[in-house]
Amino acid sequence: MNAPVPAGEAERLDALGRYAILDSPPERDFDELVSLASQICRTPIAAISLIDADRQWFKAKVGLTATQTPRAIAFCAHAIVQPDLFVVRDALADPRFSGNPLVTADPHVRFYAGMPLIASNGHALGTLCVIDRVPRELTQEQAEALRALSRQVVSQLELRRTRTDLAQTTTESKTAQEALRESEEFNTRMVEGSQDCIKVLDLDGRLLSMNAGGMAVLEICDLGPIRNTSWIEFWQGEDREKARAAVEAARSGGVGRFVGYFPTTVTKKPLWWDVIVNPIKDVQGRPERLLAVSRDVTDLKNAEDTLRTITAETASATAGDFFHLLVRNLAEKLRVRYAFVAECTDATKTRVRTLAFWNQDSLIENVAFPLRGTPCEHVIGGQVCSYPERVQSLFPQDKDLVTLAAEGYLGVPLHDSSGSIMGHLALIHDKPLHPKPHEIAIVKIFAARAGAELERVRAEKDVRRLNQELKALAEINRAIGQHLNRDELFGALAACLKTLVPTERFGIELPIEGDKLQGHILTPSGADAESTQPTVLPARGTACDWVMQNRQWVITASREELREQFPVTFDVMSSIGMESLCALPLVSGDRSRAALFFMTAEKGAYAHLRRELLEQVAGAVAVALDDCLAHEELQRQASQALAESEERFRDLFDEAPIAYVHEGLDTRFLRANRAAMRSLGIKPEEIAGTYGKSFIPDTPDAQRRLREALESIGRGTDTSGVVLELRRKDNGKPLWIQWWSRPDPGGMYTRTMFVDITDRVLMEQEKARLEAQNTYLQEEIQTEHNFEEVIGTAPAIKKVLRAVEQVAATDATVLITGETGTGKELIARAIHNLSPRKQGVLVKVNCAAIPAGLIESELFGHEKGAFTGALARKIGRFELADRATIFLDEVGEIPVELQTKLLRVLQEGEFERLGSTKTIKVNVRVVAATNRELEREVQEGRLRPDLYYRLNVFPIHLPALRDRKQDIPLLATYFIKKYAADLGKKVEAIAPTAMEALKAYPWPGNIRELEHVIERAIILSQGPQLELGEWLPKPSATSGGTAATTLEEVERAHILETLECTGWRVSGEKGAAKLLDLKPTTLEARMKKLGISRKR
Repeated sequence: MNAPVPAGEAERLDALGRYAILDSPPERDFDELVSLASQICRTPIAAISLIDADRQWFKAKVGLTATQTPRAIAFCAHAIVQPDLFVVRDALADPRFSGNPLVTADPHVRFYAGMPLIASNGHALGTLCVIDRVPRELTQEQAEALRALSRQVVSQLELRRTRTDLAQTTTESKTAQEALRESEEFNTRMVEGSQDCIKVLDLDGRLLSMNAGGMAVLEICDLGPIRNTSWIEFWQGEDREKARAAVEAARSGGVGRFVGYFPTTVTKKPLWWDVIVNPIKDVQGRPERLLAVSRDVTDLKNAEDTLRTITAETASATAGDFFHLLVRNLAEKLRVRYAFVAECTDATKTRVRTLAFWNQDSLIENVAFPLRGTPCEHVIGGQVCSYPERVQSLFPQDKDLVTLAAEGYLGVPLHDSSGSIMGHLALIHDKPLHPKPHEIAIVKIFAARAGAELERVRAEKDVRRLNQELKALAEINRAIGQHLNRDELFGALAACLKTLVPTERFGIELPIEGDKLQGHILTPSGADAESTQPTVLPARGTACDWVMQNRQWVITASREELREQFPVTFDVMSSIGMESLCALPLVSGDRSRAALFFMTAEKGAYAHLRRELLEQVAGAVAVALDDCLAHEELQRQASQALAESEERFRDLFDEAPIAYVHEGLDTRFLRANRAAMRSLGIKPEEIAGTYGKSFIPDTPDAQRRLREALESIGRGTDTSGVVLELRRKDNGKPLWIQWWSRPDPGGMYTRTMFVDITDRVLMEQEKARLEAQNTYLQEEIQTEHNFEEVIGTAPAIKKVLRAVEQVAATDATVLITGETGTGKELIARAIHNLSPRKQGVLVKVNCAAIPAGLIESELFGHEKGAFTGALARKIGRFELADRATIFLDEVGEIPVELQTKLLRVLQEGEFERLGSTKTIKVNVRVVAATNRELEREVQEGRLRPDLYYRLNVFPIHLPALRDRKQDIPLLATYFIKKYAADLGKKVEAIAPTAMEALKAYPWPGNIRELEHVIERAIILSQGPQLELGEWLPKPSATSGGTAATTLEEVERAHILETLECTGWRVSGEKGAAKLLDLKPTTLEARMKKLGISRKR
């Protein structure tokens, strides 16, 4: 970690050495400047740091205990190579400093801002810096303050250097003191010519002499009356004790120093002095007199007080309160009559409006004025303008300067965060105004603060305006969605739009027959009602007609602009006292539906209207108007259709194929058509005494449905196609209907319609029964055939499947062992499919197929650039298997160096991608498989013991095919069907000799080898019988002949063989069902189906 080295480093270090300040004791002037920087920037830490060859040394500090740090880690070492303020907003996020011990340890720097201390020779000696322990921003006001304070630090360094040079000169002249002491030329050359007030005192502090410059400043004409009087007594209050202490320090051979207040003797002009008292020593080095040097620091003191006071006064104020306090304090502290802050009111920046205006002793009313011909015009152009005298003669067009009796002017522009000018801060005095540099700096500081506050106020106003617009748009959309009636819609829109646009009269003009416009005019804004009042006007001569015809806006600042082109609109506006007009078309599709207009009595009210907002409003209103007009047309058509349908209804009611009934509120039948009577089993003469609820059977479910339906009718709502169970009246048979019923508009009866769905219900019941049966059979089949893809009935494989059932529901790690080709992946898939993780993916990894150098990346992923060729981020298999299952096939092939990382995933569920330090948490169920003897791998050091124990939580061993030969016929038959279909061959059977050959072969490749043998045999087979060819050793001769063997025959033969072994005993511990791992009832059913019976 190396800090940058500025150009001319040797010259810079030499310049720093000439100030003789390194390792000097604390000095109050520097301490006060650091404290002020901490207060203004609101940071817990501030310091004046000086950068030596190998260290950073603090001359003054607040909030720090260290006196120096190595230069290599110093933030200030970076700041001194900058031309201006150096800011680090978040050191932890900055790659230059994130590993810096000043950031990671005490003082835990997060924010840093440092201003270089540029000496008169152009070299940066160090910085004035502020530090915070949290990330943050530095405001423009705080930045300007740091720049101003840094200049004061440099001034203080120069002042100190001058004093040091003077003391050094005194010391170096010891050898000549005897000759010079008697010489008045010494006093004249060393004392009289100084611009400071230099006094020679005796050891008791009595005044012996004073230089001419000091006498002039203090307005002393004759030193005689005060010579030999106590210089200490000149001071008042606390300053007198400070002077006594300084004399005592110098008399003891040291240096006394203090800052005190002492006015001039004649005019009583208030002055502050920085006083240093040094001993004048004799040849033996003993003090014989005292030299007191006083420097006028009134300007610096006043600047500090002014900056501190105004900052304190305005720190907690915002908006108008801030601007009021700012102009008042600036006027009072800088002793001017007028002070104001103003903002630009138009985009061209030709007019401004004051935000606060101070006149001598009070705030006055804000004013707006054009900038042309005023001194403010140049300020808004981006310049700091000072006109100390005769400002009226310089700007004769500005009559306001005459009114204010202005003589001097100072203006500073206000900038926003992007650097654009928003306004200005101005001071005006009725006497000449000669601001000192520190006063201009103060005005600049608070102009920056005012700019930031004005930007914040404008942003807050924009947010309020946008919220108001969004609220109004939401209300407009709500009104559009709730009202399809034209008058109701217009009334609701009126209430919404008045908040968006300044208006005293608002309306929508619709074209109607006869070349006329129908206007829906909002009542005056002061009225309580929000109803609309339709009016009719001729279309020609109106602005709204022109707007609709041309699809363009009309905006006028005065009605006089309408007199010639739109006389009708002019007359209307004249009659009601309106001046400004805004009219825009309501366009839907390719048609202008209407015109929307706003009027107000204020001239030019719509000059700065937000057109994009009103475009949105107009689009929404146009759509709503379209809906209203469409709704009115539909209502007209519906009324006409209703009249026609009522006539047809009388004829169609009785003959309708759907059942219709009119019922009283107590379900008593009033009328029923023929379809209803047929479905319910009643006759026409029985209608009058029939109640609908009498058809409902007395079952809880049927009664509940009826009760809910009647309650719905009682609430006046539609029953929405309720399904009811009834009983026919004539024969009592079940009847299911889908029933709709709703009250008549008069409320005296209900109109009911129902459809006979008995056949559909019966079919659905039968379908549900069959589906349940099918589900049961599927489950039985799945149990019988061992987990879908796993084929076999041998006890060894059934033991494996029982273990799978036991462990699948858990998250335990499973280790599947067995020879190659025994079906380890099928068992892994069965565990996953039976587990709660079955909705996730089963991620498979063949550890033996991946090169050793890539397996870590494959399992855990890598970041871009993690190694050569890593061109993009890769997600590892463990991350892909999160909340699912990962199958690690041939897990014994994983390199030893990677086993620790795998063990961590198994134990902790976490890992890091290659090239990343971020820990990734996963929830993965691990199923591993191997054909190796892992115990031997552990003994020979190729497998970590702890990894083995973690994998071997639940071991499952798969038997070799030679150990389950009774499954060979089932497996062979399955593969024959699979590959015959795939290869388009009709192979339907296998010869008994071929089957015996398959059973006799040891199958070192297990099921996989069997599958490949069957596939090759099918390719070679020319007929319907499987031909093995020469792929296997010749089987021993059997008596079975060469007849084809089907799966059913194999099964029959296997059951017969087992029965012969058990003496045809089916049930019991020694029965055939026990050996075949079947239920006795299941075995008996299979025997019956296969025609197996014991021959007597």
